[in-house]
Parts: sequence; C-alpha cells; structure tokens
Amino acid sequence: MKSGDRRRLYDGPAYSRLWEKSAIGLLTGDQGLLLTDSEVIFCREHRGVEFEDIFDQRSFALWLSERVRLNRNILREAAVLEALRVPGNKVVLSENFEPLGLESSDSWAMRWSSDNHPSRDSPVSEILWYESKDVLHDANQEPENTLENLLYWCDEVTRRGRLPEVLVIDEEQSVVTYRLSEADPNGDMNQPTAQVFESISEKSAESLGWNGIFISDAINWPLESIGIPLHDGRQLDITEAEIVRLMGKNVRSTREVEISISHLSTIRDDEIGFLSVSASILLDLWMRGLNTRSGFKYGTAWRCYSGDIGEGHAPWLVVDPSKEGPANWAEACLSSRLASGVNKHWLYPIHDGERWRYLQISRPPSDSRWSNPKRI
Repeated sequence: MKSGDRRRLYDGPAYSRLWEKSAIGLLTGDQGLLLTDSEVIFCREHRGVEFEDIFDQRSFALWLSERVRLNRNILREAAVLEALRVPGNKVVLSENFEPLGLESSDSWAMRWSSDNHPSRDSPVSEILWYESKDVLHDANQEPENTLENLLYWCDEVTRRGRLPEVLVIDEEQSVVTYRLSEADPNGDMNQPTAQVFESISEKSAESLGWNGIFISDAINWPLESIGIPLHDGRQLDITEAEIVRLMGKNVRSTREVEISISHLSTIRDDEIGFLSVSASILLDLWMRGLNTRSGFKYGTAWRCYSGDIGEGHAPWLVVDPSKEGPANWAEACLSSRLASGVNKHWLYPIHDGERWRYLQISRPPSDSRWSNPKRI
C-alpha cells in the first residue's frame, strides 16, 4: 500500500469488489484501487476495509490528523460522500472524471443510482457541496461561489441531461440536499403596453413618500397587475410608480405611443431613464404575464400569480437581489424550505447581460434527499 498527497493505492483482497459492487475509487490495472482520503474514511467506516497502517483508533487518529493538515476539507468531504453513498448511490469524484472517460466538468462529483454503474451507465446527477456559512450574496466574494455562476453551472449540467445537486453541510457535519434549476415563470395576464403606461401616468396621483403613490381615480383601470385596489382607487408601491413614471415619460417624450410589446420586453435602461434593478425585474415579471403582489410575509420582494388574485395561489416567490439576500447557504436553505412548505417556488433573478433569468433552489423529492447518518 502506498500513500500520496491526495490518494493512496489499496491492494488488499477486497479492492476489485469495492469497484465492481460500489464503484469506489479508481482501478489501476491489476495493481489495486486508488482512493482519495474521503474514500479511505468511507471504506474504513462503512465497508469494513482494514488498512495495514490504520489498524486501530490511535493509528487512525494519527493518520487523520496528518490528512487534515494537508487538506482542511477532508472532514466535510467525508461527510458529503457518506451522505451520498450510505443510501446506495455510486459516486465518482472529480479526480477520476478523465481516467473514466467522463466529460470535463466543474462539479465535485457525479452520482449514479444504486442499480447503475459508471462502467456502463450515464450519471444521474452532478454534485457541488458548500458549507452553510459560505457567502452567496456579496460583491467581494470569489466568482465561483456566486449565484450567477451556479446558474451557469446548472446550464452545463442540465445540457448533459443530468440533475444539478448541491449538498450543504453545517457546523455539526449534518448534510442536506437541494436541486438547482432555471425557472421560466409565465402567466395569463395581459402584458403592459405603451398605452397602459401613458394612461396611468396621466392620472392625478398623490405621493405617499416611500410607500409609493395613491391614485383616487381608478375608473377604467387599464391593467389589474399594476397596483392594488384601495378605497375605490389604486395604490402603487414605489417600484411600480417608478416604472409607470419612466415608461409614461418615455412615451410622451418620443411621441411613439404604438411601441410594440416585443420592444417593451427588450427595452434598454438607457431608453427609459435608467430603471432600477427592482423596477427592471418587476417589468420583466409583468411582461411574462404575471400578477405581482408583495412577498413580505414570505421574506421576498414579490409573490407572483399566473392570473387574477383569488383564482389560485401564487406559485412563485421572487427575490429582489438589490435589496435582499440570501447572504449565505444557511439563508438560501431556509428560504427554499419556507417556500416548499407553502407549496411555492423560490426564485432568484440573475441578469446575464441581455435578459433576466431565474435560478430556482428547491428541495428534491423525499427519496432523493441525501443526508448523512445522525450522530449522537
């Protein structure tokens, strides 16, 4: 048996079975099985493998101390691997992607279900893992940890026909699983037209300060998704008021009342007086035919209905990234669990330079929630 900085060669009598039955490590001809440190821990604790230099608790403690010194993530990697493998999944770590002929990927690992094998089947999912305290919403963070880059990773994994799975580990080494996807929320409401914005902007309005504006004359109100009915009038919050003011001003200043819907959906900030991030997202939601209302009670900027209020629940909760988190994975998990608990989808808007896209972080089905065994 030989040890290296990242992997060791295990040549014990059970090495071929470990690969054939569990797809652990990497076969090296008839020499043995290359194992990473996290795989060594898993094999010792869950497969009964005896290593000649790790024969009792003391020798294991000495070995583990040395490996932690070389790789501070080993304990968390072992916990994530345990969460995936104990239910029967087969897992190939990134070190073995190329030797096994798998596509290049930024993923930490790829996963196969218990009845499949990397030697003959395609993976079901690709895996990233994070600590619960890892930052998600900070302008000074490392690029690979941002929600934007998670969306692009999700694109690549989905393109290969696999599930993008994220495992999050907390301070107690407890692991939870989430799935990423790109949502495409759409509704049945009429899209706002230039005439709608012009009509509303011409109505007499009273300022409510940071609460927006109140329009007492709401007779023949042109679009139900804009504002909320109040005392036979209409109240628009500050973001709605911004959109109406700037879009109405744009129509009057250019005298192009017949601006097309397709133009409104792709209009640039410099064409409409620099919409704020909040207003730009809200306009996009309206153009998708959604009926928006405050998401305050759910911890988001908006809750979105596909039709009129009262005809059904709001399937989507949408974050305003200019004003709210999540700051880290602990907050993202909490938000996703809250949304799931009320039968809604939690969406985070991301602008890719051309359009708004919506990253969804959701709890997987109950039979795919990988978690490690509880320790007392």
